[in-house]
Amino acid sequence: MKTNKIYVTFMLLIITVSIIGITYAHWADTIHIFGTAKIAHIKMTIISYKNLTSCCVKKYSNITSELSPDGHTLTITGTGLKPCWFIWIGLKTQNQGSLPAYIKPPEYSFDDPNGLKNCFETKEYYYGPYPEAEGPANPIHNVWGGVKVSWRGPLKPDGTVTFPNPTNTPPFIVQPGEKVIIWIWIHVKTDIPDDAQGKMLTLYVNIVDDIAI
Repeated sequence: MKTNKIYVTFMLLIITVSIIGITYAHWADTIHIFGTAKIAHIKMTIISYKNLTSCCVKKYSNITSELSPDGHTLTITGTGLKPCWFIWIGLKTQNQGSLPAYIKPPEYSFDDPNGLKNCFETKEYYYGPYPEAEGPANPIHNVWGGVKVSWRGPLKPDGTVTFPNPTNTPPFIVQPGEKVIIWIWIHVKTDIPDDAQGKMLTLYVNIVDDIAI
């Protein structure tokens, strides 16, 4: 008799589990999947920067620079502008995206209430791309570490350079992780109007990139 009770109890348990399974299969026809989707992208970013000039310019001009939080725009402010005022701007950039990117010439914009933007001339020099790891053998050190402004080089006051590394011409491809050094010479022309001399200028340098496919 006891055996029969155990058997009946066991069968009831099996039937109950089966009914629950059928009910779940009937109602649970929507499956929710939770996860993270990573979207491929490009992201040329300024990871370091320099503003350099001669001792002569430093005597009468205060030059400051500030990088935007997203690493795309460098803001440069210069005071006491006069003929032959100049600055060398160095940008160490990196493709921090997941796709190859074309690096293009930077865009310049001015906060220029004094109408000075036509008084400037620029030159640009591109070096790289270089590997992400900056080991001793990486030639990136030749165009970045310990660079000074001097008539002996490597950055000359007249906008020429004496770096041993070859230059590149944009647009060119930068693979994910690779780095590019850009040196920009910005110079006030000799024909700057008298009423513009001594003024202050704010300049924005924006990195420009595009997907390389």
